[in-house]
Amino acid sequence: MNITWKYKIDLADEAVFAEIEKEWGRAVPQKVRELARECNGATPSRYNFMAGSTERVMGAVLSFNKNEEDTDTIYTAMDVVEDKNLMPFGIDPFGNYICCQISDGKVVFWDHETGTVTTTDQDMGEFLEGLY
Repeated sequence: MNITWKYKIDLADEAVFAEIEKEWGRAVPQKVRELARECNGATPSRYNFMAGSTERVMGAVLSFNKNEEDTDTIYTAMDVVEDKNLMPFGIDPFGNYICCQISDGKVVFWDHETGTVTTTDQDMGEFLEGLY
């Protein structure tokens, strides 16, 4: 992956994934776990992607740390994105979430104003490699 990740915050506790699964009743996909371990709270140097026919922006990976005050967190995202098939992992500068569909591992864009989901037709690896 030819991306530089800026402002990374170390993942404080690996138990966070089990806690999220228990509290919200959603599985945390392995690729989301790996991204959180490597890029928790970080901003990518390449951040544009396509969702459907619209260019979108990935502002940052959500922080999976509890009590984080200086960045967007998975906890806020889980409260907002109620679809049990979606696991938020990123946010754009406008409050929309980038999520992984639990059912098939595809990355989607979730619009916070309408609740609509637009697919990228890519799995996590393809999505990250395709950022430009």
